[in-house]
Amino acid sequence: MARKHRLDEVLRALKSKRDLRIVNDEIQILNDMIWSQKLGGIIVNPAKQFDIGNGTWGKLDYLRKIHGYYIVYVDKFDY
Repeated sequence: MARKHRLDEVLRALKSKRDLRIVNDEIQILNDMIWSQKLGGIIVNPAKQFDIGNGTWGKLDYLRKIHGYYIVYVDKFDY
């Protein structure tokens, strides 16, 4: 079976995604829903762009299973 992914290509492709950040060996993904203190309930995350599809999840699985990255779900990114 042919090799499907390469680390440098995967990291470059994921860099353009707005719903995830890769910091060292941690993959931070925005939650779909967040708690709004102002509204007193759960709302759709306003920072979420919904640009993670099936191809992206395949690349994330590659990073997790082959290179030991781990996924953390966050409400917002710390810049």
